Amino acid sequence: MLITYIGAYLVFVILVSIAVSLVLMRMRIADPRRAAAIIAAVLLVPLMAGYLYITYLGSIPETVVPDLRGMPLEKAFAELEALRLRGIFSGTVFDMKYPEGSVVKQRPEAGRRVKEGRVVRLVTSSGKRKVLVPNLLGRPAIQAEAVLAAKGLYLGESEEDFMPELNPGIILVQNPLPGEEVSTGSYVKITISTTLEPVVSGEAASEEGEEGGFKFWW
Repeated sequence: MLITYIGAYLVFVILVSIAVSLVLMRMRIADPRRAAAIIAAVLLVPLMAGYLYITYLGSIPETVVPDLRGMPLEKAFAELEALRLRGIFSGTVFDMKYPEGSVVKQRPEAGRRVKEGRVVRLVTSSGKRKVLVPNLLGRPAIQAEAVLAAKGLYLGESEEDFMPELNPGIILVQNPLPGEEVSTGSYVKITISTTLEPVVSGEAASEEGEEGGFKFWW
């Protein structure tokens, strides 16, 4: 690293010397001490900066950034601390691939060599996206599946309720209710109208008959 820096600095000195000489000629600075002071200042600043970098920053050990994607945030912090890196939480994004609270993005990326003590910014998954349940009440049941699918929801169990005054197949009840906030992928149960009277089984009908009439024991 030192040899590379010295070579680059020599090239820099040559280029700066030419540039400063042209500037001094254009400015017509006749005082040689003033010209020497300007050239020295231009050349010494990068020299000191390079010395500080090699002496201090160059001596800090390096490590490889691990792949933290899919890890819970606390575990990711522990992994970084073990490598003498520092993790910082930088917000959340929607990502169905990873569960809520797991790391989905990191900066710097996994595999990069960095100095110990480097900050690694972590973004976690917000989990499933939240949506508002659409209003299905009064709609024909055949429309329910398409309306729910547009919101990322699914049609759940369906029950029937005897309503002779309504057309069959009208949604009477839904659960969750319209406007409730749920996660995508949730199921919505419905109750629909029917004009068919409930059929009473023979045993139930017999019991009703016994309750409403006389019972003979011979």
